[in-house]
Amino acid sequence: MESLRDKVTIITGGGGGFGRVTALLFAKYGAKLVIADINLNGAEAVLEECKKTGLTGDDVLAVEANITNEDSRKKIIDECISKFGRLDILINNAGIGRFAMLSQTPEDMYDATMDLNVKAQLYLTQLAIPHLKATKGNIVNLASIVSEEAMPVSGVYGISKAAVAMFTKTMALEMAQFGVRVNEVRPGVVMTNFYDKFLQGDAEKLQKFTTSQNMTHPIGRLPTPEEVANAIAFLASDLASCTTGDSIYVDGGRHCVGSGFAYSNISQSKQ
Repeated sequence: MESLRDKVTIITGGGGGFGRVTALLFAKYGAKLVIADINLNGAEAVLEECKKTGLTGDDVLAVEANITNEDSRKKIIDECISKFGRLDILINNAGIGRFAMLSQTPEDMYDATMDLNVKAQLYLTQLAIPHLKATKGNIVNLASIVSEEAMPVSGVYGISKAAVAMFTKTMALEMAQFGVRVNEVRPGVVMTNFYDKFLQGDAEKLQKFTTSQNMTHPIGRLPTPEEVANAIAFLASDLASCTTGDSIYVDGGRHCVGSGFAYSNISQSKQ
């Protein structure tokens, strides 16, 4: 991943979860980082972790920003350009999950999910585009296996990630003529702080959830945050120089299975 060295990279939601692990990986490869998060303490903690990999204060910036707010979106881009003078990579990682049956989803849950997972991503990207055109940079979006795999409690979250998938393809078509690539990563269920509110400290609840909702991962385990970060780094690097409008699943093959129940039956029938 030598091509990531010195590349100026914005990571939204960089203070935890996939964002944190991705920031640490990019720091390892020598990228220059803007770690944007609504939680400034979290972003600054990740900044310090990145410095331990060899980056200096001149190489990394923490920005407090709620990207659902127009001024915050502008702040991220402005501070990036002010410090580094350019932008090479935008990683649209920030997002929220709200889990409920679609038939029982309240309006405020729909609004909060779509505002952050879709609207904020689009309008931050719009601000980044002039700078990405100048560097022939690229964008990596965080989608999900629920972009196309319907699951009862994913509800409006699934709708938002399906929108991200179409956003990725459409923006890729628009930006191709300028040499700007746009791709996405679709993780399966991964244990990060994303599920904290849902799990409420009950680690066994995730296992029950993945089983009851037919979310069997054929490879036999859940993916790790580091494996998701590796996919992001690949798409952002020159190793994927002719890849745009595409997605990489990091889900142990979950998307290949119509349902976990069906997979279990097939597996048992072959024994």
